[in-house]
Amino acid sequence: MKFLLYAQVDRNSIGEHLGAADYSYFFLLRAFAPVLAELGEVIELSDSQQADVIHGQCTQRGERCVLLSFAPPHKTPLGLTCPTVPVFAWEYPEIPERIEEACWRDDPRHDWRYVFSTTGRAICLSTHTVEAVRRSMGRTYPIAAIPSPIAPSLTPPRTHPASLLPEGITWRLNAAVSDSYRMGLNVDAMLHPETQDGTPFDPSDLRDFSEVNGLSLEKAPVHSLRYMDVGGSSLEDDPYQPPLACDWNVPPSMPVRLHLHGVVYTSVLTASSGRKNWEDLVTAFCWAFRDTEDATLILKLTGRDLPHNHRHLLMMLTKHAPFKCRVIAIYGYVSDDDYAALVGASTFYVNASLCEGQCLPLVEFLNEGVPAIAPDNTAMADYISDDIAFVVKSYPGTPTMWPHGDHEINRTSYCQLDWGSLVEAYRRSYSVAHQDPGLYRQMAHCARQTIQDYCGNDIVTTALHTFLCPELPLPMQATSGAVVSDSRLLAATP
Repeated sequence: MKFLLYAQVDRNSIGEHLGAADYSYFFLLRAFAPVLAELGEVIELSDSQQADVIHGQCTQRGERCVLLSFAPPHKTPLGLTCPTVPVFAWEYPEIPERIEEACWRDDPRHDWRYVFSTTGRAICLSTHTVEAVRRSMGRTYPIAAIPSPIAPSLTPPRTHPASLLPEGITWRLNAAVSDSYRMGLNVDAMLHPETQDGTPFDPSDLRDFSEVNGLSLEKAPVHSLRYMDVGGSSLEDDPYQPPLACDWNVPPSMPVRLHLHGVVYTSVLTASSGRKNWEDLVTAFCWAFRDTEDATLILKLTGRDLPHNHRHLLMMLTKHAPFKCRVIAIYGYVSDDDYAALVGASTFYVNASLCEGQCLPLVEFLNEGVPAIAPDNTAMADYISDDIAFVVKSYPGTPTMWPHGDHEINRTSYCQLDWGSLVEAYRRSYSVAHQDPGLYRQMAHCARQTIQDYCGNDIVTTALHTFLCPELPLPMQATSGAVVSDSRLLAATP
């Protein structure tokens, strides 16, 4: 059997599309490809129209062929003779059921019922999305909840966070990095020149903004020197240097040396995606640890508007200053090795999302034995529990707009996060990291096992086989330990 895989962003264009709409579907395709290769031949397409040519050749040989379109349903290619299955993520409790937005009127695919009726079946990443589709398409519609697969971790189980060792940990990476210990978080920097004398504000004024308002390293708190560059005098020839003093501009990418000490919280997100709710994530951290010097939050930020995100972060931090905890932002792309080092340096992963389609970074960190702070809403309900995370309270039903609509009328909803519960989760996790290493080890072990039971390669291979090609032999390696009837993984029609 041939599996044709198509996403609008491919390996040749992903570099220029990081942070853009739907860029993550490339990584979804990349995750599914090796698993599908266990069931048949995988061919990645650069153009969906190529599918019909290959399908015609397969038909002549009597071979089955299917196109898996990794894209939102309204971007799924239709009108092909090759059978097509949408593979998509969705965060909301309903699907678009009619052409109700002006920007949708030229494409009937924006009524997702039209797409699902045309393709006849679909794959999504969570049981939450299965329920959303079946509320519109009926209980018998054939849709499977098959999460993005992940291979077992090859790193040894963690017995304690490396950053909690007495000497801490030094992390070297090549990236654009800002560090609250290298910022002069002066409240005067919040003043907007236009409100002072009526002079029209021009973006070029930002070049002088920091000098006018005193945003400089000299304003940084004295305690920051404790962790800023441990052993700096002996590292004069090291090309990796501490982060530069930070103003309103995103620092340049450079070889950076970060000394991390204590409890390290990490979150990977696109800040401009409102549902990621990074404001709560940052402000709750600063409030919970305003008097705690050995708590660090690392934000790995992607997106198309990083200068805006950087300025917004500085404003949030300035509003909470003075505080003794530390906030580090890493902007844009980092190498696979640097990303792996980030996972290894992290004590906890933090998610404060209002809704999720799966949250691949959260799954990746859990798979490496990094316990989490996260709500158990939407797709995260499939795998987040008290065994592996400090669960943050959230409540469904807050009105919001379609993310791909006109952004004018509330037509769906998300979950409201309990900010106080997030603060408490920070404090409880910090206490466990310092005072209960046995519980931390247990959570780390459960995290690895939970993710493999949820979306390990063998589990996903079995689910894909059952949904796409049950008449074909199942590879032997996919049969051991696979739970075919697990409703979290497979919600297809019986």
